Amino acid sequence: MSGVGATSRDLGVVIRRARRERHLSIETLAFAADMHPTYLSGIERGIRNPTWVKLRSLADALQVPVSAIVQGAEDEAQVQQATREARARVDAERRAVA
Repeated sequence: MSGVGATSRDLGVVIRRARRERHLSIETLAFAADMHPTYLSGIERGIRNPTWVKLRSLADALQVPVSAIVQGAEDEAQVQQATREARARVDAERRAVA
């Protein structure tokens, strides 16, 4: 699974997970990170690409290092790739049996 790169969606999954683990609303985290809640929502949904400054603000508000967020996104990308590969194997096996 080498070569799997994290996407904006993977980054958003990690940020949403961290926010929910801390029982924070989007509004609360956005305020703490000095950004608009709709911008944070877009990041969490993978449709916004935060700058390093915004990523640092989120990391500070979540009290985690930026590296933990980036590593989490890389890990999420690998999980998603493994899931796609497993589904493809199952689908291939079903077609072979049919």
